[in-house]
Amino acid sequence: MRRPVIHPPRLVIILATCLVALMAALPTQAAPKQEIASKRAQAEEVRRQLAELGAQLEPAIERYNKSVAELKQVNAEIAFNQKQIKVTEANLRVTQVELDAKLEQSYRVGEPDLLASVLSQQSLAQILAVTDLFDRSQHQAADMIGGLQKTKKTLTRHKQDLQVAQDRAAALKADRAAEKKRIDAGIAQSQQLVSGLEGEIQQLIQEEAARQEQLRQQALAALAAQQAETNAPGNDVAIGGSVADTATADTGSTDAAPAAVAEAPIDLPPTDGSIGAQAVSIAMQYLGVPYVWGGSSPGGFDCSGLTSYVYAQLGIGLSHYTGSQWNEGTRVPADQLLPGDLVFFHSDLHHMGMYIGNGQMIHAPQTGDVVKISPLMDAYAGAVRPY
Repeated sequence: MRRPVIHPPRLVIILATCLVALMAALPTQAAPKQEIASKRAQAEEVRRQLAELGAQLEPAIERYNKSVAELKQVNAEIAFNQKQIKVTEANLRVTQVELDAKLEQSYRVGEPDLLASVLSQQSLAQILAVTDLFDRSQHQAADMIGGLQKTKKTLTRHKQDLQVAQDRAAALKADRAAEKKRIDAGIAQSQQLVSGLEGEIQQLIQEEAARQEQLRQQALAALAAQQAETNAPGNDVAIGGSVADTATADTGSTDAAPAAVAEAPIDLPPTDGSIGAQAVSIAMQYLGVPYVWGGSSPGGFDCSGLTSYVYAQLGIGLSHYTGSQWNEGTRVPADQLLPGDLVFFHSDLHHMGMYIGNGQMIHAPQTGDVVKISPLMDAYAGAVRPY
């Protein structure tokens, strides 16, 4: 059978057609990669905006924490006054019954005549005994009446204190509700920003958590090596460092972008068993834990929730509010910072972290981020040592 012959011009046409089809297919294959890169860029920009929004929300979050902390104290005052009112009313009833019984007895039998009683006695000792009995009887009645009046005043005071505390509780609940409304509005805004980029944002958060886990593992490995060579010369660990020493400090905001992760080596706490060193070691266990506003457990932390939780493990109670923690320790000059010191930022102290050395801290920045290691921020306000 004779095979068909393909002439050169026809071959060229066929090859050209295939080439055009192939070239047309190439952009289609490249498109997913370009789309992925574009979405990641969008996600990184959204995370930057989320960080700005988080920084704006943080004062409201700490005001919410303040209301919660104060409400807890006021509720304790309410419970105390309610208990005291109950006890005082019981005492008042007992005193009133005793006084009524004495008055009833005096009415039925009449008051004895002191002069007649004295004259009927046979000796001086008996006269003195009768006189003392009359005296104590008179004082007993007076004491009962005085005690009754005092108990009534105490009851009135407790009721007034209770009313003040209840009014304060109502105001705090209103404050808490208002701050929660602001926070919820901010969270809703952040969800709108994230809409359509949830997967990419989550990937960025997971990458940040992985970086923090790597830092934690590196720190633990270095600490183990340090402990294994405690007698080796030149094994001292620098534990000081002022804010001015940190050339790589933040721009003053709790930036959530991955680039905000500190690149400087972690300055490990001393292995002397100090409370501050123990606090840093505990805090490092929670690197990568997600930020949760109002959170104070390993399920999620906000900035003051992290520090209060860590120090609670060491038996040191701190309020879940930055403003309170500022007053729950001794002020520390910037050039005398030690690992474990609490560092505060901004004029209203609405953000804080735990110093770990080398101008770095562990903190829970804002919604959409995780517990991480960062340089101290420019908006440094001061530090306290809570032990």
